Amino acid sequence: MFMSNSGLFILSKPSGPTSHDAVLWARRSLKTKKIGHCGTLDPMASGLLLLVVGDAVKLQNTFVLEKKSYTGCFRLGLSTDTNDITGKQLPSTCTGQPISQKDLEKTCRDFIGPQQQRVPMFSAVKVNGQRLYELARKGILVDLPVKSVEIFSFHLKSYSYPDAQFSVECSKGMYVRSLVRDIGEKLGCGATLVSLCRESIGAYSIKNAYKWDGSKNMSLGNIADSFISMEKL
Repeated sequence: MFMSNSGLFILSKPSGPTSHDAVLWARRSLKTKKIGHCGTLDPMASGLLLLVVGDAVKLQNTFVLEKKSYTGCFRLGLSTDTNDITGKQLPSTCTGQPISQKDLEKTCRDFIGPQQQRVPMFSAVKVNGQRLYELARKGILVDLPVKSVEIFSFHLKSYSYPDAQFSVECSKGMYVRSLVRDIGEKLGCGATLVSLCRESIGAYSIKNAYKWDGSKNMSLGNIADSFISMEKL
């Protein structure tokens, strides 16, 4: 490898590739199979991925437990089966009356704190040994499992109906797609996630991340600022 056999590779994933695609690329580029990520990003999402390399894989759970922060955009008056813009549109429950910024801000504040969150139907969570997305593709509906999560802060950055720009800081395991879905349900108009970027995991920021373009090009260039050796973790 380039400078150290073990450490933390701070990577910025573009929208499109899966988190596993990023791991496969890193394994080829760093010439080691001993690499894992510390929290999945949906293909449509961009942003920070922490990759543990070599002996650092034993620290994977430590990084997974860290709080995360995101920025993104959701659209009111639209619901999909995946809870994001990539899904199939569902029948609208919207009355057609635009939601005021005051009502939207109040609803967003109501979600701050510990809560029980229903996972998305299109997710890798298993029910009776099968992943939910596999059941969803077969048209099999089940009761969605709930997870204990916490939202530490949730800010509406700008709003021009029907689109709202936001930032959120949350615990591990919190689905931003589910948060947006629940906001839409509470407002009675539906909502879906349009874009999402993970900005940080714990003390690690996307500002220091190596920017992967999503290609299979294995020419790394200079990654010194984005790789923390095992000795410094």
